Amino acid sequence: MSKIKRVFPGPTNGLINWIEENFHEIDGYIATFKMTDGTTMTVYDSRSYVEAVGLVEVAKDTIHQLAHDDEFIPKE
Repeated sequence: MSKIKRVFPGPTNGLINWIEENFHEIDGYIATFKMTDGTTMTVYDSRSYVEAVGLVEVAKDTIHQLAHDDEFIPKE
């Protein structure tokens, strides 16, 4: 089952706080960040290529479902 959370109060400190609060529960991750210069940076830690792709697909499906249900909260 997937969960999703928009971190706040700010994008950086909200993410750092979430990671600190959940540090010992994180077993793997894929995260893509949009940088201020317009590029992206993807960081990951996963057991396999298949697990990494699976994590990305879960995130993609969850975001699509939020948009479909009018529950996606944009930044602006």
